[in-house]
Amino acid sequence: MASGISTDQATVLQGYDDDMIALSDQAIERLVRLHSGDATSSEFHEFDIWRAQSLAHERAARDAEGLLGALGETETALHANWRDMVDPQSASIARAIAKKPLVQARSRGFIRRRPIVSAFAGLAAMLMLMIAGLEVGDIWVRYHADYVTETGQYQSIELPDGSVAHMNTASAFSIDFSGDVRRISLVSGEVIFDVAKDADHPFIVAALDGEAMAVGTVYGVRIEDDHAEVTVQEGIVEVRNGAGPALRLSAGEQGAYQSGQAPEINADADIATYGSWQRGKLIFNSQPLGTVIAEAQRHTSERIVVARDGLRDMKVTGVFEIARLDDLLQSIEQTTGAHVIELPLLTVIY
Repeated sequence: MASGISTDQATVLQGYDDDMIALSDQAIERLVRLHSGDATSSEFHEFDIWRAQSLAHERAARDAEGLLGALGETETALHANWRDMVDPQSASIARAIAKKPLVQARSRGFIRRRPIVSAFAGLAAMLMLMIAGLEVGDIWVRYHADYVTETGQYQSIELPDGSVAHMNTASAFSIDFSGDVRRISLVSGEVIFDVAKDADHPFIVAALDGEAMAVGTVYGVRIEDDHAEVTVQEGIVEVRNGAGPALRLSAGEQGAYQSGQAPEINADADIATYGSWQRGKLIFNSQPLGTVIAEAQRHTSERIVVARDGLRDMKVTGVFEIARLDDLLQSIEQTTGAHVIELPLLTVIY
């Protein structure tokens, strides 16, 4: 598994109620601040007091430390000496925390950083026409789906068998429970299914030219361009697409398949951060900027384009609020020297 994440770490944030989710969010925000490079010794002491308030606070703190501790090191963190600035009593906390993420979340909404220029305005108009033409087919298919979320919309649906489908942004699927199997046809996006146990009626999610089957478990299926990803949080799932032997996945594993190629384990999957969108966060562990922007794009109707090839491979590590995607753009400007220009319906990073 990527980054040496254990199954316990991968599933530790599951099963939270609303109160625990609120505490977990507070813990993550505090820990991000503690290793931002600007934290004072008193802030470390305040975190000690916060986590000692109750067993729930301590659990949230430990789970957040485990989650952030799995994140990779940035170049800045490798040379940071902020640990030397804290008092010895708080040093154990500092050691448990991951290295410095790119930026701490602060502001809301996309901001305009550069004046609009006519050349980019023309490019924006041309790109929007191309985008509109490419998406007509997808819109038609989604129109006929049973359940649909639009960009920036997230929904949990209780299915007729008692299973629950947690829909990510811009996702769509249909169901057919009329036969011997419970069949889901995923049209687009990503859905995490909490499957009700029914050994007599296997639960099958079909996506692209393959399918993932389980009886009672928790697993997510995501369509990503020309391939599909299956991530198991609980139980066992069998993945097949007719191109080779079936792939059996256990909790904490992710598999992928595409047309003409047998399913295989995704060794680079970051299981510990999987499904963070359910809690309003995007968490990246040393991911290329191109991948980060593609993920952010799923959550906003505004188009984001990386116009310089060298930037796409830059590694990004950090925790960002989905409601504050502008923080991601801020971190790019602050740490890479790149420029961000916002045009009508289009943001360009160059």
